Amino acid sequence: MPISVIRSEIIKRNKMKKALTLILYSLVAMSLSAQTNITQIKVGEEKVIEVITSEKSDTTRIRIGQRTFDIIDSQSGTHINTGREKRKKNSYGHFNPHWAGLEVGLNMFHDTDYSLYNGDEFFDLIPEKSLTWNLNFAEWAFKNNLNNFGLVTGLGVSFSDYTFSRPITIEKHNGNGMIIPVGIDPDGLKKSKLTAIYLTAPLMLEVRTPLRKKGTSLNFAGGVIGGVNISAHTKYIYGKDKEKYRNNYNLTPFKYELTGRVGFGEFCIFANYSLTPLFTKGKGPELYPLMIGISFPNI
Repeated sequence: MPISVIRSEIIKRNKMKKALTLILYSLVAMSLSAQTNITQIKVGEEKVIEVITSEKSDTTRIRIGQRTFDIIDSQSGTHINTGREKRKKNSYGHFNPHWAGLEVGLNMFHDTDYSLYNGDEFFDLIPEKSLTWNLNFAEWAFKNNLNNFGLVTGLGVSFSDYTFSRPITIEKHNGNGMIIPVGIDPDGLKKSKLTAIYLTAPLMLEVRTPLRKKGTSLNFAGGVIGGVNISAHTKYIYGKDKEKYRNNYNLTPFKYELTGRVGFGEFCIFANYSLTPLFTKGKGPELYPLMIGISFPNI
């Protein structure tokens, strides 16, 4: 790059620094001389620079973006403290999707078929111990110009526990590979369960309604959640001893769920209705999961 061009860029940057410094000094002088109870000077539609003074206080606050400067006039002199201000999200002014965050739900089944096992419903669950924890770590929204609805997608990891009410575990039969129940000693047994882990991705239409309170709006969302099974294991616990076995246990490799959600601010309730069975057809009981839970998005 020619030296003349570099020199020109340096001169431009120095001029910009001087201009910003002059603006800052001017704002400080204006704030210190203000006599009204509360004076606010805002520069720009996005409130990039804000000066707040009060004749009842010896402190003047200057905010530039999220950076704050508190000018304190005390008997020992003038002091300047710097900090960073946490900005609250304004749910009224922009579209805020409600996927990313933490979810917990109860696992149950909306449809079952044990005809392969002569009606033996061995996969009976303890509801309060059969939980799914969803960690949704990414979200994207394609919204309209009015910011009142959008198409939402993202990524998450789902950890589903199915805790047996009977003293059993499950195994693959050596002959045909079908899932079968295996009895275990009930004496001292604390818990026996199957855990399935999925990578999930939603495709939902979310609507922000006009119903609001203190800037928080009521939201509705619905769509489908796809998942791919990435791991599975059984585990049973006797006292401090644990037995854990990893296998795919004939779990359906891909799952699809319908989801419906109602949210207010940073709290939602939801239901996921599976369109695919838990196990591959003909390789286990035909069980269609249903999950009802609560969600804490944007935590």
